[in-house]
Amino acid sequence: MKKPDILFFGSTMDRSELALFREIHRRGYPIRVLVPEGCDGYEAMQDAGFSLEPLRARHRMDRKTADALRQRLEASPPDLIYAPTNKTLAVSLMAAQDLPIKIVGYRGTLGHVKRFNPAAWMTYLHPRLDHIVCVSDAVREHLIHDVHLPPERLTTIYKGHDVAWYDRIDPLDLRGKEVPANAVVVGFAGNMRPVKGVDVLIRSLDHIPPNFDVHLLLIGEIRDPRVARLIKRARYRDRLTCLGYRPDAAALIKACDIFVMPSIEREGLPRAVIEAMSQERAVIVSDVGGMPEQVLHGGSGWVVPPRSRRELADAIIALARSPELRHTLGRAARTRIIDTFNINDTVNRMVALFESLCDQQEDNPAPHPSTH
Repeated sequence: MKKPDILFFGSTMDRSELALFREIHRRGYPIRVLVPEGCDGYEAMQDAGFSLEPLRARHRMDRKTADALRQRLEASPPDLIYAPTNKTLAVSLMAAQDLPIKIVGYRGTLGHVKRFNPAAWMTYLHPRLDHIVCVSDAVREHLIHDVHLPPERLTTIYKGHDVAWYDRIDPLDLRGKEVPANAVVVGFAGNMRPVKGVDVLIRSLDHIPPNFDVHLLLIGEIRDPRVARLIKRARYRDRLTCLGYRPDAAALIKACDIFVMPSIEREGLPRAVIEAMSQERAVIVSDVGGMPEQVLHGGSGWVVPPRSRRELADAIIALARSPELRHTLGRAARTRIIDTFNINDTVNRMVALFESLCDQQEDNPAPHPSTH
């Protein structure tokens, strides 16, 4: 059986995607990559030996880029396009509208896909789209029950990691600098948007006794005005540090004793939680989206109700009091990543999906009808 020719069209390629397609390429599958020149990971993609061409999708209605992609597809048609962003998916669907090419999208979060939203019909609801890779079962169930997409067009494939990626990272020394020397450090990493619930995390300090030596470390850009206001309040100033965006976030996570993701909605499968678990941090997450799939309550971390400041505080106190419990949960968290969220399983499942779709194409080679 011929190995399918795969075209990746993205805005960048993160670490997991790079490892995924590097391994697929190593297994002998032709890989072509279209991304904006100079984007994050561009040099790494070159080093991986991919056939790399610069192309940028500026927005979902980027007809100029769709025409440029169409020329490439007609000159050298792939068997399958994998487009993991909204913009690249919409442009791919325009460019390949009547060509016998399979198109696969990716959905990494809940919400925002509404049947009455015209933008959704340019991507996930487009009749030309063959399949959607869902980052978690929660995302898949959302698309089935709330968006009414057919289950056979949806496959859950976790975005895999390799714990060895983090073994070479040294934790940054924050003690006596950004955080008090003897404090139990509770960390959060991510863009602080309202859905992340960082305001809930900060307000949980109200339920932790003042003499209890816990310090919050917030890593990421503040995009929630409530968080900005809370940080300025005098009663929180001595109990938290906000470092803003940091490219060394993984090393900062490794310097924490506890990692918290207090999101209130829409989470798919947060990468920061996987990074913390890979580094044997004890994690607390809210019962939102795909996070209970990542963290088994009482086994590889703790799961608390969203928006519950008191229950979040109780979980922090319990873990802060017990270094042994933190160690046990941290070890179990790393094992969970190795067993369930590893990059090798992601590669195998993606290859199986791509081959299955292209087998269908061979069995039924008629092109998709035009949607215009």
